[in-house]
Amino acid sequence: MGKKKRVAEKSVNPQHVAKANEEQASESGLLKSGIESVALPTLATTAAFLLGADEETGRRSFAIRLVLSMFLDSVYGIAINGIIRIPARAVARRLPGAFVPAGQSECEQQEETCDDTTLVWPLPGTELPPEWIEAATKRRREEKGEPIFFLNHVRGSTRLRQAMCRISSAAGTLLMLIVMTRWVDHCDLVDIGLQVSVIDLTWGFLVGSFVIIILFCTEVALGWIRVVRYGEVVVPGELLLINLLWDVFFHVGVSINEELSMRGWILVHTAGCIAAMGTSASTAMILSASLQAGLFAFAHHGSPGASRVGLMNLVVGGSAAALNVFLSGGLSFSLGWHFGWNIFMGHLLGLSTSGIPMSAKLISIVPHPDKAHLHGGRFGPEQSPLAPAAYVLGCAALVFIYGLDGVDVWRERLVTINS
Repeated sequence: MGKKKRVAEKSVNPQHVAKANEEQASESGLLKSGIESVALPTLATTAAFLLGADEETGRRSFAIRLVLSMFLDSVYGIAINGIIRIPARAVARRLPGAFVPAGQSECEQQEETCDDTTLVWPLPGTELPPEWIEAATKRRREEKGEPIFFLNHVRGSTRLRQAMCRISSAAGTLLMLIVMTRWVDHCDLVDIGLQVSVIDLTWGFLVGSFVIIILFCTEVALGWIRVVRYGEVVVPGELLLINLLWDVFFHVGVSINEELSMRGWILVHTAGCIAAMGTSASTAMILSASLQAGLFAFAHHGSPGASRVGLMNLVVGGSAAALNVFLSGGLSFSLGWHFGWNIFMGHLLGLSTSGIPMSAKLISIVPHPDKAHLHGGRFGPEQSPLAPAAYVLGCAALVFIYGLDGVDVWRERLVTINS
């Protein structure tokens, strides 16, 4: 009897069980990677080729092409991320102040987090009015799980991996556009406004960043936010410039991913579809801009702190972005605007950008704990009553620089796209 008991104990040795679980998890991970990085992209690309193989019968319906473009965008982004995240995690583990879990699931969970609750912020020694501290403490008791002063923070090693995820999404979007234009839409990338113009990129960056600087100065002057520090890193020992570099990569990825998909394929081909129904090119552009803006806002409904006000503001922002494309004649200005807007708002001036986490800031601010309805709370200035005015100011600069001639360019392109 004693011998059988010892055999039973040996058979359930915790070390053996842990090793078996690790092997099983490793096998599952390899299978998942194979499906995501090889099988699905191959299947999706084959489907795109077959759907667009016969040019003589004309293009498929807009609805089919829209669903296919979204499917390809998602599949390619996931596949590329599956390849990039391995070296990204290896680099992240070697960064100062890094904490990267060894387990696959724990690593993914950390990469998806918006706020690392193990970090202390505001940093020790930050001087704030006593009434701010009292109000923030009261808010923490009432809104459990929310950052005490609204802003989300993570480690630099986490931001690196989040940035590589966004770069993967951007690469997936670009690959989707190449496949769609070549095999399915039977047009050129230029037809959807994708031609690189350094001048337009620069103008867009200057306008986007200038508008945010004006918004920032206004919020400081009104007492909605308070500047507390310069050159801040959230985790002691991390390096400011390196952490800001991950933010640059992140927002380059965001700008390419959102502009090329929303204001590239969706905006332009929706306008082409509407124009093909017999409406004027101008009406088609207005309707497609409105539909795209609604989709753009909906895509942000899950962002931390998003409310109805913030989403309505993003409808205005999406409309302004569409105007960027139609008046400038292409996507370059809109790409520059998006990047300048995001990088200045979130990481150079320390404001929240749709709840995106930060690990370093050139200027660190603390939002007033009782004025979330004014500064936008966890979602940031895009949820502020100042946001629509900021978009209008940017559009005014757009018209001053380019005039209205870009509309004529798009009238001709819509004819080409529909031919």
